[in-house]
Amino acid sequence: MSPTQRRTIGTALPISRGIWARLRSASEAAWKLRSPLRLRYSYAILRDWSPTPLLSWLRLLWPIPWHFSTRLPENPRYLQQNPELVAHRNDRVYDMTLMPMWRGRDSPQRSFYRMYENFCAEQGVLLGYETEYFWKHAEPAWALRLLPKPRACGHPDLQRDAVMASFLEDVVNAFNWRLELGLRRGAPLVERADDGTPAPFVPERCPDWVAQVGPLPETLLLHEDWDMLIPGDDAGASVHLEPYRKRNIVAGDTESGINGYLRTG
Repeated sequence: MSPTQRRTIGTALPISRGIWARLRSASEAAWKLRSPLRLRYSYAILRDWSPTPLLSWLRLLWPIPWHFSTRLPENPRYLQQNPELVAHRNDRVYDMTLMPMWRGRDSPQRSFYRMYENFCAEQGVLLGYETEYFWKHAEPAWALRLLPKPRACGHPDLQRDAVMASFLEDVVNAFNWRLELGLRRGAPLVERADDGTPAPFVPERCPDWVAQVGPLPETLLLHEDWDMLIPGDDAGASVHLEPYRKRNIVAGDTESGINGYLRTG
């Protein structure tokens, strides 16, 4: 072996080690960087439950289209009879809401549909998580009055439209109840005026399409309960029940306290 070859071999290894050390140092520095997007934290969340965490993470970063697609939920009776399906579908949503990229690409319509699913299936804890998530979105686009009317391909589902309209009225009442207490959307503390009374606020209101949804021709028994008031019975009427009663729906205020999850904060 010539002296030139020996010098080449002798210096190649230290050079390779030096390049590798610099690359490793740069990657460690990049891994330690903190970003408002919390990409490293998001990957750690996905790694806990996704079978392909890297692919799921890369999909979060793919910007086209920006908002995730919206799927119209099933009939309320179907959801009520299949609570395990709803639980499986929405069980990971709380973890997803911890990721800024996912929150930014979510939409108010998707969140409301998840609330509707949890309500119909009496998944109270999931409904509570989703309600708080929606409540803390204080952006103008997340105002309840801007929620679009659900549109189905083909024959409309009258039961779904009636339950959605009634449930949205219930959500509006619950949010206004919070505002009257002094709570504010997106704010962690109670907001009060100098004299201790709640500061002025702009109340939430329903979209125009809600008022156009009339009563069902036959009573829809969605949530069974031994002391549930039937539609048309004025004794002990509740503001929580009224949106459902006027559309011939028996729902809410069950033994699981499903309506209460809209009003906890």
